[in-house]
Amino acid sequence: MGCSNNKDLTKILVMKKSEFIKEISEYCEFEVSDIQMDTELRSMENYNSLTILSIIAFADENFGKRLSAQQIHSLTDMNSLVRLIGINKFEND
Repeated sequence: MGCSNNKDLTKILVMKKSEFIKEISEYCEFEVSDIQMDTELRSMENYNSLTILSIIAFADENFGKRLSAQQIHSLTDMNSLVRLIGINKFEND
């Protein structure tokens, strides 16, 4: 259904990867149990154009990173999204 998260978020400096997966799953309406860092995004059941918009909104709201639909479309997995946002914004659990 797209971006349905109504939280008033401030920009996060660093996020744990497990928290990232949980949050992005909520934004994109994925089952969190189905996602790992090497999960191929396009293989997700609900992946569509609204998912791309949700990822763009998530990156902007949480990290202050503005991404384009073309950048999101070129992603392969969650690891590639982390690299696009900036590896320095994440820490391992």
